Amino acid sequence: MLGWLRRDPAHLKEHRRRMSDALLDYPVYAPPYRQGPNYPRHLQIKGEDVYGRLLREFTARGRENFTYFLEQRNARLTALGIFLAKFGVMMGIDDTGLAAVSAWCPGNCGALVPNLRLDQTRQAFFQLLEPWTGQLRGLNVIVDLGVFLGECLIFRNQRLHWIYRPGTSDDGSSNSSGFQIDGFKDRRDWLDPIGFLYRVCGNDEVDLRAGAVGRSVRSDALVGKVRDFSTR
Repeated sequence: MLGWLRRDPAHLKEHRRRMSDALLDYPVYAPPYRQGPNYPRHLQIKGEDVYGRLLREFTARGRENFTYFLEQRNARLTALGIFLAKFGVMMGIDDTGLAAVSAWCPGNCGALVPNLRLDQTRQAFFQLLEPWTGQLRGLNVIVDLGVFLGECLIFRNQRLHWIYRPGTSDDGSSNSSGFQIDGFKDRRDWLDPIGFLYRVCGNDEVDLRAGAVGRSVRSDALVGKVRDFSTR
């Protein structure tokens, strides 16, 4: 048996097995380039000119990834809807569909991928370090839940839209997707729906391990987020 299964309590092992069956044919999110939103600052040792050129190339690849993301939104939402239907959830960006997806998250989204709170898993997600297959296939669902959340916001507030916002970090590591919702009245407001969903899933994994579903992730978590940010 795989190590990550041995470390899970019995009830979570069983939940992961059922989830794995539902994920068998879930489509892999495959952007043109395997890179995250942050460029590593340590490459400045190569010199200012070289670093500037590499950064511009990195940003151009990121924009291609963003274009791919925008073009794939409908296909990703279709895949998510088919997946959630296996659990009896009728997904939709209207209030009823949003409430159904939000209610599904507690007790389920934390079983999508093992060890979500480990930095190794987090960086595999945000930096797109490898194709999300096998134990990581559930990461594709997390991206699509983030797409769903973002589209729910845009549906309710036509000023809102997706933007690409890259950054830098010491080694390229990141805790955000780089794809944000923008267009709020207050320009200081922003939301990374994909990053938010990753944290929701990580918190639900903790709840599942403890046998305390609903303690950290409430059934109206997505509903509340949309209600809050769609009115800003």
